[in-house]
Amino acid sequence: MLQIYFLTVLTNIIAGLTISAPFLSIKIEGFQIFAEKMENKMYRVILGSITVITGLFALLNTSADNIAIIGDLLPAVTAMAMGLILVIFYFFTDEEDSNRPVKTVKELSEKYGNILGIAGIIIGLIHFLIPTALFL
Repeated sequence: MLQIYFLTVLTNIIAGLTISAPFLSIKIEGFQIFAEKMENKMYRVILGSITVITGLFALLNTSADNIAIIGDLLPAVTAMAMGLILVIFYFFTDEEDSNRPVKTVKELSEKYGNILGIAGIIIGLIHFLIPTALFL
């Protein structure tokens, strides 16, 4: 289904930009304006929810051009991972209220979030340019 394909590409790129916004605002001049807008909590939770749902549908989506499940595996997994990071940071902001698995996810995403965000952008762009590639 082309709608799911388009939403997967779009949410991967936008969620990647949102997660790696602090890093990109340092490296790209003028990106600070967008980074400030992406810090809105409601924006992040809505984008995270849409990204998780889109990633789940992309994982279950089959089309005539690609192999079942494997064809959209990498974009679907990255979309779900980035969406979960956005949702976890919205719901679990207090350190004393968080349990150990949530703290671990938060620590890992603070450490490697920029890499995941840039990887999401790259995967979204490659998935857009080469839609029938295996794993992309």
